[in-house]
Amino acid sequence: MQKFFDWLEEKLMPLANFFGSQRHLLAMRDGIVSAIPLTIIGSIFLILACPPVSPDNLTGIGILDNLLLGWYHWANANSAYLLAPFNATMGIMSLFICFAAAYSLAKSYDKKAINYSLSSVAIYILVCSPVTDGAILTSAFESKGILLSIIVALLSVEIMKFVENRGWTIHMPKGVPPVVANSFAALFPFGFAMIVLYGVSLICQLTTGQLIPDLFFSMFENVKASVDNLFMVSTLTAFENLLFGFGVHPTTVVGPILDPLELINATANAELYAQGLAPTHIYTGPFWSFYTALGGGGATLALAFLLLRSKSKQMKEVGRIAIIPSLFNINEPLIFGLPIFLNPIMIIPFMIVPTVNTILGWLLTASGIIKMAVINAPWTAPAPIGAMISTLDWKAAVFVLALIVVDAFIYYPFVKMYEKTKLQEEVEEAQIEEEVNV
Repeated sequence: MQKFFDWLEEKLMPLANFFGSQRHLLAMRDGIVSAIPLTIIGSIFLILACPPVSPDNLTGIGILDNLLLGWYHWANANSAYLLAPFNATMGIMSLFICFAAAYSLAKSYDKKAINYSLSSVAIYILVCSPVTDGAILTSAFESKGILLSIIVALLSVEIMKFVENRGWTIHMPKGVPPVVANSFAALFPFGFAMIVLYGVSLICQLTTGQLIPDLFFSMFENVKASVDNLFMVSTLTAFENLLFGFGVHPTTVVGPILDPLELINATANAELYAQGLAPTHIYTGPFWSFYTALGGGGATLALAFLLLRSKSKQMKEVGRIAIIPSLFNINEPLIFGLPIFLNPIMIIPFMIVPTVNTILGWLLTASGIIKMAVINAPWTAPAPIGAMISTLDWKAAVFVLALIVVDAFIYYPFVKMYEKTKLQEEVEEAQIEEEVNV
Protein backbone atom coordinates (compact mmCIF):
# COMPACT_ATOMS: atom_id res chain seq x y z
CA MET A 1 0.00 0.00 0.00
CA GLN A 2 2.79 2.41 0.90
CA LYS A 3 4.52 1.75 -2.44
CA PHE A 4 1.28 2.59 -4.23
CA PHE A 5 0.97 5.92 -2.42
CA ASP A 6 4.64 6.69 -3.08
CA TRP A 7 4.00 6.05 -6.78
CA LEU A 8 0.93 8.32 -6.74
CA GLU A 9 2.89 11.07 -5.04
CA GLU A 10 5.66 10.82 -7.62
CA LYS A 11 3.23 11.01 -10.55
CA LEU A 12 0.67 13.48 -9.24
CA MET A 13 2.77 16.07 -7.43
CA PRO A 14 4.35 17.60 -10.59
CA LEU A 15 0.89 17.94 -12.10
CA ALA A 16 -0.51 19.40 -8.90
CA ASN A 17 2.36 21.85 -8.59
CA PHE A 18 1.74 23.03 -12.15
CA PHE A 19 -1.95 23.66 -11.54
CA GLY A 20 -1.20 25.24 -8.17
CA SER A 21 1.13 27.83 -9.70
CA GLN A 22 -0.48 28.43 -13.11
CA ARG A 23 -1.32 32.14 -13.07
CA HIS A 24 -4.42 31.93 -15.29
CA LEU A 25 -6.02 29.24 -13.13
CA LEU A 26 -5.15 31.24 -10.02
CA ALA A 27 -6.76 34.33 -11.58
CA MET A 28 -9.89 32.27 -12.29
CA ARG A 29 -9.92 31.09 -8.68
CA ASP A 30 -9.43 34.62 -7.34
CA GLY A 31 -12.26 35.91 -9.49
CA ILE A 32 -14.66 33.27 -8.19
CA VAL A 33 -13.62 33.60 -4.54
CA SER A 34 -13.89 37.40 -4.63
CA ALA A 35 -17.59 37.09 -5.45
CA ILE A 36 -18.47 35.13 -2.29
CA PRO A 37 -19.36 38.20 -0.14
CA LEU A 38 -21.61 39.46 -2.93
CA THR A 39 -23.48 36.17 -3.17
CA ILE A 40 -24.01 36.11 0.60
CA ILE A 41 -25.39 39.65 0.71
CA GLY A 42 -27.57 38.99 -2.32
CA SER A 43 -28.85 35.78 -0.75
CA ILE A 44 -29.82 37.55 2.47
CA PHE A 45 -32.02 40.00 0.58
CA LEU A 46 -33.41 37.18 -1.55
CA ILE A 47 -34.59 35.41 1.62
CA LEU A 48 -36.24 38.63 2.82
CA ALA A 49 -37.92 39.21 -0.54
CA CYS A 50 -39.06 35.63 -1.13
CA PRO A 51 -40.13 34.05 2.18
CA PRO A 52 -40.54 30.25 2.06
CA VAL A 53 -44.17 30.50 3.11
CA SER A 54 -47.55 31.44 1.67
CA PRO A 55 -51.15 31.43 2.90
CA ASP A 56 -51.44 27.94 1.38
CA ASN A 57 -48.68 26.24 3.42
CA LEU A 58 -48.90 27.51 6.98
CA THR A 59 -47.77 25.54 10.02
CA GLY A 60 -51.02 25.57 11.97
CA ILE A 61 -49.34 27.26 14.94
CA GLY A 62 -51.19 30.51 15.54
CA ILE A 63 -48.42 32.87 16.68
CA LEU A 64 -45.90 31.47 14.19
CA ASP A 65 -48.39 31.67 11.31
CA ASN A 66 -49.14 35.31 12.14
CA LEU A 67 -45.42 36.12 12.02
CA LEU A 68 -44.91 34.23 8.75
CA LEU A 69 -47.96 35.84 7.12
CA GLY A 70 -46.75 39.24 8.26
CA TRP A 71 -43.39 38.53 6.65
CA TYR A 72 -45.12 37.26 3.47
CA HIS A 73 -47.32 40.33 3.02
CA TRP A 74 -44.49 42.72 3.91
CA ALA A 75 -42.19 41.05 1.35
CA ASN A 76 -44.83 41.24 -1.38
CA ALA A 77 -45.43 44.91 -0.67
CA ASN A 78 -41.72 45.77 -0.75
CA SER A 79 -40.33 43.19 -3.17
CA ALA A 80 -38.93 45.78 -5.60
CA TYR A 81 -36.89 47.42 -2.84
CA LEU A 82 -35.76 44.10 -1.35
CA LEU A 83 -34.68 42.63 -4.68
CA ALA A 84 -32.66 45.70 -5.65
CA PRO A 85 -29.59 44.60 -3.61
CA PHE A 86 -29.94 41.10 -5.08
CA ASN A 87 -29.99 42.47 -8.62
CA ALA A 88 -27.03 44.76 -7.84
CA THR A 89 -24.91 41.83 -6.61
CA MET A 90 -25.89 38.42 -7.95
CA GLY A 91 -27.78 39.91 -10.88
CA ILE A 92 -24.57 41.33 -12.41
CA MET A 93 -22.12 38.84 -10.93
CA SER A 94 -20.18 38.40 -14.16
CA LEU A 95 -19.01 42.01 -14.16
CA PHE A 96 -17.50 41.73 -10.69
CA ILE A 97 -15.79 38.43 -11.48
CA CYS A 98 -14.41 39.84 -14.73
CA PHE A 99 -12.87 42.72 -12.77
CA ALA A 100 -11.40 40.48 -10.07
CA ALA A 101 -9.95 37.89 -12.47
CA ALA A 102 -8.31 40.60 -14.62
CA TYR A 103 -6.95 42.29 -11.49
CA SER A 104 -5.40 39.07 -10.23
CA LEU A 105 -3.75 38.19 -13.56
CA ALA A 106 -2.45 41.74 -14.15
CA LYS A 107 -1.04 41.82 -10.63
CA SER A 108 0.77 38.52 -11.23
CA TYR A 109 2.47 40.20 -14.23
CA ASP A 110 3.34 43.22 -12.06
CA LYS A 111 1.19 45.50 -14.22
CA LYS A 112 -1.09 48.34 -13.16
CA ALA A 113 -3.88 46.02 -12.05
CA ILE A 114 -6.59 48.65 -11.59
CA ASN A 115 -6.17 49.98 -15.15
CA TYR A 116 -6.16 46.48 -16.63
CA SER A 117 -9.22 45.33 -14.69
CA LEU A 118 -11.32 48.42 -15.51
CA SER A 119 -10.38 48.05 -19.17
CA SER A 120 -11.34 44.38 -19.14
CA VAL A 121 -14.80 45.14 -17.75
CA ALA A 122 -15.34 47.81 -20.42
CA ILE A 123 -14.29 45.34 -23.14
CA TYR A 124 -16.59 42.66 -21.72
CA ILE A 125 -19.56 45.04 -21.81
CA LEU A 126 -18.73 46.09 -25.37
CA VAL A 127 -18.10 42.61 -26.70
CA CYS A 128 -20.88 40.75 -24.91
CA SER A 129 -23.60 43.34 -24.36
CA PRO A 130 -23.63 45.93 -27.16
CA VAL A 131 -26.16 48.76 -27.05
CA THR A 132 -29.43 47.86 -28.75
CA ASP A 133 -32.14 50.50 -29.20
CA GLY A 134 -30.37 52.71 -26.68
CA ALA A 135 -30.13 50.01 -23.98
CA ILE A 136 -27.43 47.57 -22.88
CA LEU A 137 -28.39 43.91 -22.92
CA THR A 138 -27.63 42.59 -19.44
CA SER A 139 -28.26 38.89 -19.95
CA ALA A 140 -24.50 38.22 -20.16
CA PHE A 141 -24.02 39.88 -16.77
CA GLU A 142 -25.99 37.18 -14.96
CA SER A 143 -24.73 33.86 -13.66
CA LYS A 144 -24.54 32.21 -17.07
CA GLY A 145 -21.92 34.77 -18.14
CA ILE A 146 -19.46 34.02 -15.35
CA LEU A 147 -17.13 31.73 -17.30
CA LEU A 148 -17.26 33.92 -20.40
CA SER A 149 -16.40 37.00 -18.33
CA ILE A 150 -13.32 35.22 -16.99
CA ILE A 151 -12.21 34.26 -20.51
CA VAL A 152 -12.64 37.85 -21.75
CA ALA A 153 -10.76 39.16 -18.71
CA LEU A 154 -7.80 36.83 -19.27
CA LEU A 155 -7.65 37.58 -23.01
CA SER A 156 -7.88 41.33 -22.41
CA VAL A 157 -5.02 41.27 -19.92
CA GLU A 158 -2.83 39.17 -22.21
CA ILE A 159 -3.40 41.51 -25.18
CA MET A 160 -2.75 44.63 -23.09
CA LYS A 161 0.40 43.08 -21.62
CA PHE A 162 1.60 42.25 -25.14
CA VAL A 163 1.19 45.89 -26.23
CA GLU A 164 2.73 47.37 -23.09
CA ASN A 165 5.74 45.04 -23.14
CA ARG A 166 6.57 46.31 -26.63
CA GLY A 167 6.56 49.89 -25.48
CA TRP A 168 3.49 50.88 -27.46
CA THR A 169 2.33 53.31 -24.78
CA ILE A 170 2.12 57.07 -24.20
CA HIS A 171 5.04 58.28 -22.09
CA MET A 172 4.25 61.40 -20.14
CA PRO A 173 6.97 63.93 -19.22
CA LYS A 174 8.51 63.94 -15.77
CA GLY A 175 6.56 65.81 -13.14
CA VAL A 176 3.20 64.45 -14.26
CA PRO A 177 1.44 62.79 -11.30
CA PRO A 178 1.77 58.97 -11.40
CA VAL A 179 -2.01 58.50 -11.47
CA VAL A 180 -2.31 60.60 -14.62
CA ALA A 181 0.77 58.97 -16.22
CA ASN A 182 -0.56 55.48 -15.54
CA SER A 183 -3.93 56.36 -17.06
CA PHE A 184 -2.36 57.58 -20.30
CA ALA A 185 0.04 54.61 -20.35
CA ALA A 186 -2.98 52.28 -20.40
CA LEU A 187 -4.61 54.10 -23.33
CA PHE A 188 -2.97 52.23 -26.23
CA PRO A 189 -3.04 48.76 -24.61
CA PHE A 190 -6.72 49.22 -23.80
CA GLY A 191 -7.54 50.52 -27.28
CA PHE A 192 -5.67 47.69 -28.98
CA ALA A 193 -7.37 45.01 -26.87
CA MET A 194 -10.76 46.61 -27.47
CA ILE A 195 -10.25 46.70 -31.25
CA VAL A 196 -9.11 43.07 -31.37
CA LEU A 197 -11.88 41.61 -29.23
CA TYR A 198 -14.62 43.86 -30.60
CA GLY A 199 -13.44 42.92 -34.07
CA VAL A 200 -13.92 39.26 -33.17
CA SER A 201 -17.40 40.13 -31.92
CA LEU A 202 -18.30 41.93 -35.16
CA ILE A 203 -17.03 39.02 -37.27
CA CYS A 204 -19.11 36.67 -35.15
CA GLN A 205 -22.22 38.79 -35.64
CA LEU A 206 -21.71 39.17 -39.41
CA THR A 207 -21.00 35.50 -40.07
CA THR A 208 -23.46 33.84 -37.69
CA GLY A 209 -25.97 36.56 -36.88
CA GLN A 210 -25.35 35.95 -33.17
CA LEU A 211 -23.41 37.63 -30.40
CA ILE A 212 -20.43 35.89 -28.81
CA PRO A 213 -22.42 35.13 -25.61
CA ASP A 214 -25.15 33.40 -27.62
CA LEU A 215 -22.65 31.09 -29.32
CA PHE A 216 -20.70 30.54 -26.11
CA PHE A 217 -23.76 29.68 -24.06
CA SER A 218 -24.95 27.12 -26.60
CA MET A 219 -21.51 25.47 -26.70
CA PHE A 220 -21.02 25.73 -22.93
CA GLU A 221 -24.29 23.94 -22.23
CA ASN A 222 -22.87 20.81 -23.84
CA VAL A 223 -19.60 21.09 -21.92
CA LYS A 224 -21.43 21.88 -18.70
CA ALA A 225 -23.73 18.88 -19.15
CA SER A 226 -20.68 16.63 -19.43
CA VAL A 227 -19.48 17.77 -15.97
CA ASP A 228 -22.72 18.69 -14.19
CA ASN A 229 -23.84 15.13 -13.55
CA LEU A 230 -23.56 12.62 -10.73
CA PHE A 231 -20.80 10.50 -12.28
CA MET A 232 -18.42 13.36 -13.08
CA VAL A 233 -19.00 15.28 -9.85
CA SER A 234 -18.46 12.13 -7.78
CA THR A 235 -15.32 11.22 -9.74
CA LEU A 236 -13.85 14.71 -9.42
CA THR A 237 -14.73 14.74 -5.72
CA ALA A 238 -12.78 11.53 -5.12
CA PHE A 239 -9.84 12.82 -7.16
CA GLU A 240 -9.65 16.19 -5.40
CA ASN A 241 -9.65 14.50 -1.99
CA LEU A 242 -6.92 12.13 -3.13
CA LEU A 243 -4.84 15.20 -4.02
CA PHE A 244 -5.78 16.87 -0.73
CA GLY A 245 -4.37 13.83 1.05
CA PHE A 246 -1.03 14.69 -0.52
CA GLY A 247 -1.26 18.31 0.63
CA VAL A 248 -2.60 19.75 -2.62
CA HIS A 249 -5.56 21.99 -1.86
CA PRO A 250 -8.66 21.17 -3.97
CA THR A 251 -8.96 24.74 -5.27
CA THR A 252 -5.70 24.42 -7.21
CA VAL A 253 -6.53 21.48 -9.49
CA VAL A 254 -10.19 20.48 -9.47
CA GLY A 255 -11.32 23.90 -8.26
CA PRO A 256 -11.09 25.57 -11.69
CA ILE A 257 -13.57 22.96 -12.96
CA LEU A 258 -16.04 22.68 -10.08
CA ASP A 259 -15.89 26.16 -8.51
CA PRO A 260 -17.34 28.02 -11.52
CA LEU A 261 -19.98 25.31 -11.88
CA GLU A 262 -21.00 25.65 -8.22
CA LEU A 263 -21.31 29.44 -8.43
CA ILE A 264 -23.08 29.44 -11.81
CA ASN A 265 -25.63 26.87 -10.63
CA ALA A 266 -26.19 28.52 -7.23
CA THR A 267 -26.72 31.94 -8.79
CA ALA A 268 -29.00 30.51 -11.50
CA ASN A 269 -31.14 28.80 -8.83
CA ALA A 270 -31.35 32.07 -6.88
CA GLU A 271 -32.42 33.95 -10.02
CA LEU A 272 -35.14 31.39 -10.72
CA TYR A 273 -36.35 31.50 -7.13
CA ALA A 274 -36.49 35.31 -7.24
CA GLN A 275 -38.78 34.99 -10.29
CA GLY A 276 -41.04 32.53 -8.47
CA LEU A 277 -39.79 29.59 -10.55
CA ALA A 278 -38.49 26.21 -9.42
CA PRO A 279 -34.67 25.78 -9.24
CA THR A 280 -33.14 23.34 -11.70
CA HIS A 281 -29.56 22.69 -10.54
CA ILE A 282 -28.63 20.05 -7.96
CA TYR A 283 -24.89 20.70 -7.66
CA THR A 284 -24.20 24.10 -6.11
CA GLY A 285 -21.81 25.70 -3.65
CA PRO A 286 -24.06 24.88 -0.66
CA PHE A 287 -24.39 21.27 -1.86
CA TRP A 288 -20.61 20.94 -1.77
CA SER A 289 -20.19 22.80 1.53
CA PHE A 290 -22.89 21.07 3.57
CA TYR A 291 -23.13 17.61 1.99
CA THR A 292 -19.94 16.74 0.10
CA ALA A 293 -17.53 18.52 2.44
CA LEU A 294 -19.44 18.10 5.69
CA GLY A 295 -17.03 19.43 8.30
CA GLY A 296 -14.43 20.37 5.68
CA GLY A 297 -12.75 18.66 2.73
CA GLY A 298 -13.07 14.90 3.09
CA ALA A 299 -16.29 15.29 5.13
CA THR A 300 -14.38 14.92 8.40
CA LEU A 301 -16.96 16.10 10.95
CA ALA A 302 -17.83 12.50 11.84
CA LEU A 303 -14.11 11.73 12.11
CA ALA A 304 -13.68 14.54 14.63
CA PHE A 305 -16.45 13.06 16.79
CA LEU A 306 -14.88 9.58 16.57
CA LEU A 307 -11.51 10.90 17.70
CA LEU A 308 -13.07 12.21 20.90
CA ARG A 309 -13.66 8.57 21.89
CA SER A 310 -10.25 7.30 20.82
CA LYS A 311 -8.07 5.28 23.20
CA SER A 312 -4.99 7.00 21.80
CA LYS A 313 -4.04 10.11 23.77
CA GLN A 314 -2.72 11.85 20.68
CA MET A 315 -5.79 11.10 18.57
CA LYS A 316 -8.16 12.17 21.35
CA GLU A 317 -6.25 15.43 21.78
CA VAL A 318 -6.46 16.10 18.04
CA GLY A 319 -10.20 15.48 18.25
CA ARG A 320 -10.56 17.99 21.09
CA ILE A 321 -8.65 20.61 19.14
CA ALA A 322 -10.42 19.94 15.84
CA ILE A 323 -14.04 19.51 16.91
CA ILE A 324 -14.96 23.20 17.19
CA PRO A 325 -13.38 24.27 13.86
CA SER A 326 -14.94 21.19 12.22
CA LEU A 327 -18.41 22.35 13.25
CA PHE A 328 -17.72 25.39 11.05
CA ASN A 329 -16.31 23.29 8.17
CA ILE A 330 -12.66 24.06 8.90
CA ASN A 331 -10.60 20.89 9.22
CA GLU A 332 -6.92 21.79 8.78
CA PRO A 333 -6.25 20.75 12.41
CA LEU A 334 -7.43 17.25 11.45
CA ILE A 335 -5.65 17.05 8.12
CA PHE A 336 -2.27 18.06 9.49
CA GLY A 337 -2.70 17.15 13.16
CA LEU A 338 -3.94 13.55 12.92
CA PRO A 339 -2.56 13.60 10.21
CA ILE A 340 -4.55 12.66 7.12
CA PHE A 341 -1.83 14.24 5.01
CA LEU A 342 0.35 11.45 3.54
CA ASN A 343 -1.37 8.88 5.76
CA PRO A 344 -2.08 5.72 3.69
CA ILE A 345 -4.72 4.49 6.14
CA MET A 346 -6.76 7.68 6.42
CA ILE A 347 -6.53 8.83 2.80
CA ILE A 348 -8.80 5.94 1.77
CA PRO A 349 -11.92 7.01 3.75
CA PHE A 350 -10.95 10.62 3.05
CA MET A 351 -11.74 9.84 -0.60
CA ILE A 352 -14.69 7.50 -0.02
CA VAL A 353 -16.79 9.50 2.47
CA PRO A 354 -17.30 12.72 0.46
CA THR A 355 -18.04 10.65 -2.63
CA VAL A 356 -20.73 8.71 -0.75
CA ASN A 357 -22.14 11.99 0.59
CA THR A 358 -22.27 13.41 -2.92
CA ILE A 359 -24.12 10.36 -4.26
CA LEU A 360 -26.64 10.29 -1.42
CA GLY A 361 -27.23 14.03 -1.56
CA TRP A 362 -27.68 13.95 -5.32
CA LEU A 363 -30.15 11.06 -5.24
CA LEU A 364 -32.28 12.56 -2.48
CA THR A 365 -32.31 15.97 -4.17
CA ALA A 366 -33.06 14.55 -7.62
CA SER A 367 -35.96 12.54 -6.17
CA GLY A 368 -37.45 15.68 -4.63
CA ILE A 369 -37.12 14.47 -1.03
CA ILE A 370 -34.79 17.41 -0.33
CA LYS A 371 -35.15 20.74 -2.10
CA MET A 372 -32.41 22.23 -4.25
CA ALA A 373 -30.33 25.08 -2.83
CA VAL A 374 -31.52 28.58 -3.71
CA ILE A 375 -29.64 30.57 -1.05
CA ASN A 376 -25.86 30.79 -0.95
CA ALA A 377 -25.34 30.43 2.80
CA PRO A 378 -21.78 31.05 4.11
CA TRP A 379 -19.73 27.85 3.88
CA THR A 380 -18.62 28.32 7.50
CA ALA A 381 -22.18 27.95 8.78
CA PRO A 382 -22.67 24.74 10.81
CA ALA A 383 -23.79 22.18 8.23
CA PRO A 384 -27.32 21.42 9.48
CA ILE A 385 -28.12 25.12 9.74
CA GLY A 386 -26.39 26.02 6.48
CA ALA A 387 -28.16 23.24 4.59
CA MET A 388 -31.56 24.26 5.94
CA ILE A 389 -31.00 27.95 5.10
CA SER A 390 -29.66 27.16 1.62
CA THR A 391 -32.56 24.92 0.65
CA LEU A 392 -35.24 26.52 2.84
CA ASP A 393 -36.08 22.94 3.75
CA TRP A 394 -35.89 21.50 7.28
CA LYS A 395 -35.39 18.01 5.82
CA ALA A 396 -31.94 19.09 4.61
CA ALA A 397 -30.85 19.57 8.24
CA VAL A 398 -32.12 16.08 9.13
CA PHE A 399 -30.26 14.67 6.13
CA VAL A 400 -27.00 16.28 7.28
CA LEU A 401 -27.38 14.68 10.71
CA ALA A 402 -27.98 11.31 9.02
CA LEU A 403 -24.88 11.84 6.88
CA ILE A 404 -22.78 12.28 10.01
CA VAL A 405 -23.89 8.83 11.18
CA VAL A 406 -23.19 7.26 7.77
CA ASP A 407 -19.78 8.95 7.61
CA ALA A 408 -18.93 7.71 11.09
CA PHE A 409 -19.63 4.10 10.05
CA ILE A 410 -17.27 4.48 7.08
CA TYR A 411 -14.50 6.20 9.03
CA TYR A 412 -14.73 3.89 12.07
CA PRO A 413 -12.73 0.83 10.86
CA PHE A 414 -9.96 3.04 9.49
CA VAL A 415 -9.82 5.01 12.75
CA LYS A 416 -9.44 1.74 14.63
CA MET A 417 -6.66 0.56 12.34
CA TYR A 418 -4.78 3.82 12.74
CA GLU A 419 -5.49 3.86 16.47
CA LYS A 420 -3.79 0.50 16.80
CA THR A 421 -0.58 1.86 15.31
CA LYS A 422 -0.71 4.99 17.45
CA LEU A 423 -1.26 3.01 20.64
CA GLN A 424 1.79 0.91 19.83
CA GLU A 425 3.82 4.06 19.24
CA GLU A 426 2.64 5.55 22.52
CA VAL A 427 3.62 2.38 24.40
CA GLU A 428 7.07 2.44 22.84
CA GLU A 429 7.50 6.14 23.60
CA ALA A 430 6.47 5.54 27.21
CA GLN A 431 9.00 2.73 27.54
CA ILE A 432 11.78 4.88 26.11
CA GLU A 433 10.87 7.75 28.44
CA GLU A 434 10.82 5.35 31.39
CA GLU A 435 14.27 4.01 30.50
CA VAL A 436 15.64 7.54 30.21
CA ASN A 437 14.25 8.51 33.61
CA VAL A 438 15.80 5.40 35.18
